[in-house]
Amino acid sequence: MADIQPQLGFFKITVADATKAQRFYEQAFGMVASEPILGNGFREHVLKSPGNDFSLILFEKDGLEITRGNSYGPIGFNIADMDTALARAEAAGAKANGPPLTFGDVSYVFIESPDGHVIELIKRPD
Repeated sequence: MADIQPQLGFFKITVADATKAQRFYEQAFGMVASEPILGNGFREHVLKSPGNDFSLILFEKDGLEITRGNSYGPIGFNIADMDTALARAEAAGAKANGPPLTFGDVSYVFIESPDGHVIELIKRPD
């Protein structure tokens, strides 16, 4: 039997309204949702970036108050153009936690989604 390394497959974050959060990630980052998973008192919306198998799962549970502790991040997005990506995210409802910064030849900025999740936009050299 071959030794297969575990592969990271998804991030699951808790949101107040999965449908509203889905619209944010679709508008801000072009993600695409599959059919929601509906259970007794919970909903999961599974989103992917086109051409990528990695998933972001938005978890909504009836009666659960969202706190910083149960909505942990950051979620990282590799981007091609900082100004365009930041403007698109802000137009969809994100708030920047400051201006874009650089570390060597990498630029990055931290933003917050409408639910308060920390998202890192990162531009690496071409």
